[in-house]
Amino acid sequence: MYELMLSDLDETLLVNHHVPEFNVEAIKKARKHGLKFVPATGRAFNMIPEILKEIGTYDQEDEYSICFNGALIVENKNSKILNFKGLSFDVAKMLFDKARDYDVCVLVFTVDMCYIYNADPDEVQRKKDQKAPFVVVEDYNIDNLKNDRIAKILYQKKDMNYLKKIAADLKDDIENKACASYSSNRYLEFNAPGVNKGYGLKWLASYLNIDLDKTIAIGDNYNDVEMIKQAKLGVCVACGDDEIKSIANYVTKLDYNQGAVKEVIEKFILEEE
Repeated sequence: MYELMLSDLDETLLVNHHVPEFNVEAIKKARKHGLKFVPATGRAFNMIPEILKEIGTYDQEDEYSICFNGALIVENKNSKILNFKGLSFDVAKMLFDKARDYDVCVLVFTVDMCYIYNADPDEVQRKKDQKAPFVVVEDYNIDNLKNDRIAKILYQKKDMNYLKKIAADLKDDIENKACASYSSNRYLEFNAPGVNKGYGLKWLASYLNIDLDKTIAIGDNYNDVEMIKQAKLGVCVACGDDEIKSIANYVTKLDYNQGAVKEVIEKFILEEE
């Protein structure tokens, strides 16, 4: 029986930034059957309290969240940080300075705040919709963040080919210093080396003494690939790219807004029971 399920949020669990009722009900049933359901997101922990309330794990002991693509692992009760693996300031500054050469909006995430540079109005609105604590910064400088815990840096542009070109340009610069991934068809994300949602899955499963053979992971985008690979049952949502579908054990018939998470729970948790 599966004991731990990780789920991406955007374009997987959520519809319009909320958990739809069909997913809420499926998660409640799965939890009664002993499944631990854990959000695994690129978002900060302080961006997901409403989502945790909707799935019933907000401020609960022995309930967990994986944030910043695995850089932050939290027990929900009292927002207890169990593990953090962020970017060094020197690497963050290097990535920040490199962004000057490109036409991108830059988002620097510390544990507590999102700082937006070269602000794209659409991205600012997106952060408002996500209820993210954020600051739009006019001065292009991050020296004031030297003593902060920097979780990740994002380059944002609604042009994935352009972002992939940037990643190729920076390949040598980030080798052994940071790792790159993509999400939401608008972000090039940089985390610390070895940090990804697969890392988060392995860390949390070990912490909970759950065998990886009893894990499920579901997602739709490139920052979900490593957890899809690591889980015993790796699932890609119907809307995912063919490349991601090709590495998954199962591809949902329903899209995220039709109940992809519900489908997986019913097929692999509730039917199994």
